[in-house]
Amino acid sequence: MTLLTLKELTADIIGERARAVEEPDWLVERRREAWIYFAQSIPPEWRRTDLSGIDPTALIHSTTALVSIEMDASLERLGVVAKPLRAALVSHEATIKAHLDSAVLPLEHKFSALRAALWQDGAFVFVPKDVATEVPIRVRYHLPANGHSTFPRTLVIAEAQSSVTLIEEFVSDDQPIPALAAPISEIFAGPGSSVRFISVQRWGTGVYHIAGQKVVLEQDANLQWTSIALGGKVQHIEAETTLKGNGSQVNWIGATFANSDQLLLTGPWLRHVGHRAESFMQFKTVVNGNGYSVFDGMIKIEHESAATSTRLEEHALHLSPQGRNDSIPSLKIDTNSVLKGGHASTSGDIDEEQLFYMQARGINRDEAKRMIVMGFFSPALDSIPVESLRTELEVAIEAKI
Repeated sequence: MTLLTLKELTADIIGERARAVEEPDWLVERRREAWIYFAQSIPPEWRRTDLSGIDPTALIHSTTALVSIEMDASLERLGVVAKPLRAALVSHEATIKAHLDSAVLPLEHKFSALRAALWQDGAFVFVPKDVATEVPIRVRYHLPANGHSTFPRTLVIAEAQSSVTLIEEFVSDDQPIPALAAPISEIFAGPGSSVRFISVQRWGTGVYHIAGQKVVLEQDANLQWTSIALGGKVQHIEAETTLKGNGSQVNWIGATFANSDQLLLTGPWLRHVGHRAESFMQFKTVVNGNGYSVFDGMIKIEHESAATSTRLEEHALHLSPQGRNDSIPSLKIDTNSVLKGGHASTSGDIDEEQLFYMQARGINRDEAKRMIVMGFFSPALDSIPVESLRTELEVAIEAKI
């Protein structure tokens, strides 16, 4: 198949390619509609995301994505499904059609339309009603050397009273030319279900990561979300938990480390819709060298929500005077029925008294800084249930200190 730049693609070409791999008509039309929107729209005005180093229209589009999906055989015997999304279109078409694009909206802006039009083979995870799983399912997206672009997609459906742990990773070597990674992650947690979602971004240098992630919680559903961002040249993640159902809960922790000309932005939202819903978000950020990190967090309490309890926090640690962190915690309330609601942020250097105390006990300064940073990130690292992955992340963090 001829590889074309995005500038050379058309809605007709995209439709022809989708039909060639026997995608259903409804998906072909969604792709065409999204591409037409992308081609006609202007880029969104993101004041803190610098995309000047990459021209999306000049990127070469490949229809091959590198994805690995690991699931213990015992889960399959329980009826759990974890397979490539394209293959799941054959076995679970109705379920996919009902959920795909209903959380991360495809026509929200130019890049969301691009993702919806060009997504490649991703991962589909389905957990049946009343099935409780403890063994993690691991999905790993890899961008090969000299890869121009990748558009992976994750769709997770946890039915009522089920539980699942999903680890989603984005990895690559350093890229000699700018590359675009534009993933979508949609997770639907049914009534009374429990979802543990760990998303790890550790692209190599040169990758621009423009992602959409959204989790929808039904009545009494529970979410434990860990977000870790270490790699890439530029990151812009629009992430949201919608507490749709009454009694739904989320505990969301994050760890971001930016250095060496990195610009890593995360825009997480907690959207309260249901009654008696509870949420807590705490992100930890470290900047070193001339790294730049942005936390643009929002709590949105909708008019129909009642008896909400929520709090959002971000804490930043500076290891160099050149490092920059913008912390923008926000709160929008459209109801009078709120039990608790608040936000906070802190930012500062490592405490010199703390360093002095540790040095006085025989710990050299560099080791003391390492220990402080690793302790700072421990809530996120300790939440990772796979020891080998936790070790890899610890090594990657230590290399950035």
